[in-house]
Amino acid sequence: MAKKSVSAVAQAKAAAAAKKGGGGGTGINKGVVLAILAALVPFSLPTVVLVFFTMLPTLVSWATEKGPNKYAFLCVGGLNFAGVFPYLFSLWFGVHTLDEAFRMLTDPIMLMTAYGCAGIGWAIYGGMPPMVVSYLAASSKRRVGNLKSAQKKLIEDWGDEVTKKNG
Repeated sequence: MAKKSVSAVAQAKAAAAAKKGGGGGTGINKGVVLAILAALVPFSLPTVVLVFFTMLPTLVSWATEKGPNKYAFLCVGGLNFAGVFPYLFSLWFGVHTLDEAFRMLTDPIMLMTAYGCAGIGWAIYGGMPPMVVSYLAASSKRRVGNLKSAQKKLIEDWGDEVTKKNG
């Protein structure tokens, strides 16, 4: 029985390694995507400039976070992009020139909005774990209290014999 589970584990590891290494050719080639994006840069240079300079907190959160799950990147990046998007939208549907992008980058309100939203993302990322820990601790204490009161009721109904172990 144990040999079957070990071989199942070995098979699962081999399947994961095959997926990681080969990919099977079904996915999009990253080189093709990068080539297409590089070809689009000259046509959208104002957008690239605006996004690069306003999304720097997102880039920092991505570069500094360790581990496979990039939760800071997601939290900071989402709110940072939310702060940048209205200005990006006005660039796209207004005057889409490099001069306009640089004018937007020198606007203190725009920079405060973009970086302020990123700061809110950092605050949420830093504040959520302690809040979740305190909620789980309170929930566990309430559960223990409920179980102790149920145990006390059982002892009252059935007597002290239910607390003794046989053996």
